[in-house]
Amino acid sequence: MLSVSKLMEERAFYNVYQPLMDSESGDIFAYEALLRTTPLINPEIIFNYGRDEGLLFKFDSAAISNAIKEFPYSFFEKYFLFINVFPSSIVHPNFKNFIENLLHNYPKIKYRVVFEINEASCEKELWKEYFFAESLQWLYYMGFKIAFDDITLNHFSVDFIENYKPDFVKLDRLCSKNLSELIEKQVFLLKLLSKMQRNMYVVLEGIETKEDFQIAKEIGVPYLQGYYISKPHRI
Repeated sequence: MLSVSKLMEERAFYNVYQPLMDSESGDIFAYEALLRTTPLINPEIIFNYGRDEGLLFKFDSAAISNAIKEFPYSFFEKYFLFINVFPSSIVHPNFKNFIENLLHNYPKIKYRVVFEINEASCEKELWKEYFFAESLQWLYYMGFKIAFDDITLNHFSVDFIENYKPDFVKLDRLCSKNLSELIEKQVFLLKLLSKMQRNMYVVLEGIETKEDFQIAKEIGVPYLQGYYISKPHRI
């Protein structure tokens, strides 16, 4: 049986990094840190076990620290680093102290780390709480950027994009699958891009074919991510 406590004790996890491409210039502008374990286990399963064991914040913060630790420090001068975080971690009473310690130990991360907030279904109610919005504002104040992760085509996503105004909106891979063949997805992307406010950018994940890559560029999606560009890898 999986034990998150044992996983942490043995430090049996590490990070791989997947680049994000600027579709206009073709340059890499950021990397996303992705958790991996030995043996390989789906990260979603690990975090669910962590939640059940009451260790979600402890493991989430350890994963964040490790993502920064394993990322070449000089890279922060050129690239953003996207790191996943749960809403429950952001509102945890120890989160602010955790972030302040990170800034003390790794001062270059200021203005260079983008926290990707996942729309975990079991944590959606937290998004409606005042202290969640307050914590996001504190992160902005401390010099971090915010991305909403795994956004799909629903009213929940649209409402929260308008209310919270993240720096980046990362669209779920379902939005890019067969993009070159499905006109309705192309129309959706065009409409979404037209509604994006200034200094708010769309990242389309799951780009896996040359055809979808080309269509996404033609539509004008600012940033692209997926296996066609690069698989996640250790740096």
